[in-house]
Amino acid sequence: MSLPWLRTLWQNLVREQQQGTLAHAHCIPWQPDLGTAALVDEWIKLLLCTQSQKRACGQCKSCLLHQAGNHPDFYRLGSVDGKVISVDQVRELLAKLQQTPNQAGAKVVWLQDAEKLSVTAANALLKTLEEPTRATYFIVTPERTERLLPTLRSRMQLQRIPQPGAEEVAQWLAQRLQRVLTAEEQNYCQRYADRPLALLQWAESGDYPSDDLAELNESFTAGAALPALTKTNWQGWLLATEQWLQMLIRLQQNVAVTQLQLPQQRESVENWLRQHNYQVTELSSWLQLCYAIRQRTNEQSGLNGPLLLKELWMRWL
Repeated sequence: MSLPWLRTLWQNLVREQQQGTLAHAHCIPWQPDLGTAALVDEWIKLLLCTQSQKRACGQCKSCLLHQAGNHPDFYRLGSVDGKVISVDQVRELLAKLQQTPNQAGAKVVWLQDAEKLSVTAANALLKTLEEPTRATYFIVTPERTERLLPTLRSRMQLQRIPQPGAEEVAQWLAQRLQRVLTAEEQNYCQRYADRPLALLQWAESGDYPSDDLAELNESFTAGAALPALTKTNWQGWLLATEQWLQMLIRLQQNVAVTQLQLPQQRESVENWLRQHNYQVTELSSWLQLCYAIRQRTNEQSGLNGPLLLKELWMRWL
């Protein structure tokens, strides 16, 4: 595993497979900037390989079939154009799983966008997750695990993607770029430690995103004008709002300054918190509202996302 923050998780999965104790269903939050895609890809190859040790051999017939994109025992199910995953799609998948494995090895299901399963589709999966056919593995990757039905979550082993610290990200980024990082890049590692793969892409292209978090923080703590929300930019501001609230919660919990996304603004933010007397419970409830806005606008067309976010902002002025 080339991503250092994923190595311990990967080693645990490999060990469990070798010992025959690997659970048949796993739920992994879809966090592409932390490497979920790379982890899932390597894991699928390992499970399908008929000669695997600590990773797929890449040479057996099963590996070659997967590389060609036509492995008969690998099944991918996900949302199409953001639509709900229907019970008919799930039933079609389950019917295929009843067949004998083509390669006399494992059958692997990658269920993407699992939060978009309809209630009936999720219920149709329950019995299979309780009593899977032999050597069948489910890898389920919802954007947010809490959006799954509790009955569905309870039948899977939750695998959390570890978040690296800023120093680990900076060291990894310098190794990938094969040079010493600039002071600005060091600051970005501090700010975006939870998005190392995005950092690498920005550093290679030289195209860094606008500093939405710093601008939003200036709006509240220094009385600057609120950002103008549009249909095309509001989701970026929603993400910045989530990051800002997470920073406030960390401050109220007295975390180390190195764990803050805007460490140089700590004093001004703490002053703002004292003036308004906001506590962790209140900040956490607002963060949950951000998540709810994201979920509602994803699931219901026609909702005015910019208006919902602006109404939330107005509570803090």
